[in-house]
Amino acid sequence: MFASLYACVVIHLSLFPYTDWRHIGIGPLEFLFGPWIPVHQKVLWADVFLNIAGYVPLGVLMLLGLNRQPRTFDKILVVVLCVLVSLALESLQTFLPTRVPSKMDVVTNGIGGAIGVLVGIYVTAHHRIAPLLNQRLEHWLIQRAWIGMGLLCLWFLSILPPQNPAFSTGLWLGNLFEIPGPLQHGTPFGLPLDLLLRIETVAPTFINYCFLMCAWMIGLAQTQAGSPRTRLLIVLIVLTLAIRLLDYLVIAPSSAWVYLTQRWLEAHGLSLAIAFVAALSISMMPVSPHHLARIGLIHLLAGWLITLLLPGVYDPEMTTSGGGALTILRSLQEAGRWVSELWPILALTVLTFLSLPERRFRR
Repeated sequence: MFASLYACVVIHLSLFPYTDWRHIGIGPLEFLFGPWIPVHQKVLWADVFLNIAGYVPLGVLMLLGLNRQPRTFDKILVVVLCVLVSLALESLQTFLPTRVPSKMDVVTNGIGGAIGVLVGIYVTAHHRIAPLLNQRLEHWLIQRAWIGMGLLCLWFLSILPPQNPAFSTGLWLGNLFEIPGPLQHGTPFGLPLDLLLRIETVAPTFINYCFLMCAWMIGLAQTQAGSPRTRLLIVLIVLTLAIRLLDYLVIAPSSAWVYLTQRWLEAHGLSLAIAFVAALSISMMPVSPHHLARIGLIHLLAGWLITLLLPGVYDPEMTTSGGGALTILRSLQEAGRWVSELWPILALTVLTFLSLPERRFRR
């Protein structure tokens, strides 16, 4: 599953923004017979490093996805699959005006996949990391933990784009109803205007709290009662803040990081503090995993339904002018926008399933 998710990220980064497809009379594989470096381009070691580094996780995840001690055939197969994925994407780039296919990219991507295979071999070696890792995973995680972990990864992707409320998803729900806009007379569901204004004042904080609690409960719901839930929760919180502030860290100069972080915490600190205290308190209790999933489900429904009363969402236009890192970030943020629209539906389905006791799942 994780290999498939990461492959989707690689495909997205290789083909985004998917616009202005055209055919200029060049075959999809003709770049293999041209120069190693395309015309009007030069070798940039940063791009070479990104091409290699981007396929290392794919090689690792594909090798681990075999779920057995890798044989020689498995290692060769994973490298060949990485090369074929790269070759297919480079061929499609022939029809994109914003992309230039290059056999140098195919080679560097293949090198990255081979390095990933070597890393996977090191991880799966019996005398190294694998025994301790497997022991801890079996002791800490429930049998169906991979489902919630995949959902949590998608949530991390959905909070990448800048938006307000900062941790909200599924804000399209209000468009399904005929809710009056700011220039129309009336209020949603006929609520008194004073009451609606009060709700809209606290709604962003409440929505942030609900979605934070939902995501953190999804993470905790994958763990057994005897696992170090408090430490795992702190890791989740640190990841959440790091991913949400990534936009500031990439765009803003380093001298402004402290100031921007302070301003951001002033705007969202209350919801973070409430969610942190509530999640920390729950993590210290011997709560069953399916009960944690039910807590997350309640917060998901509460936060998602309150979005019906919001007049709109701040969704700024994101430009891609800048270096390679900024372009990659913007591409991931666009993918996060798409994931954000569908995540509540997926979370509702998965949390409903995880809310069942695990013994019923085994039956």
